[in-house]
Amino acid sequence: MNFKLPVLHTLDQLGKLSETEINFESYSANERSSSDIHWLFRPEETGGSGAALIRYKAGGTSPLHVHTGFELAYILDGEFITDQGTVKKNDLILLPPGSQHNSRSETGALVLIIWEKPAESVEGQ
Repeated sequence: MNFKLPVLHTLDQLGKLSETEINFESYSANERSSSDIHWLFRPEETGGSGAALIRYKAGGTSPLHVHTGFELAYILDGEFITDQGTVKKNDLILLPPGSQHNSRSETGALVLIIWEKPAESVEGQ
């Protein structure tokens, strides 16, 4: 599924907003399948927090994991299914520290995710 990407603006060398290309790379962290990521900022750059656009292809999954901090997810397009329910375009999810879930998209989804702290895989899953 081809989703219309948002326009990303970052500061250029003169401190002005400038359109920045969104480039996705394969994302297999925590054994995710059929998903690509464009990092906005990485946990290793910030000491823990991160933000990214994640493009789930049809059938893409994320295995069971626990949130060590807050996670905020905004569904830009498509449909996203978690253990807690199904969310669609323009829905916003706020998950507290200690919450856990797996997720998938049967049709594909484009999701903006902001992590306060990195998630951890749940043992034995």
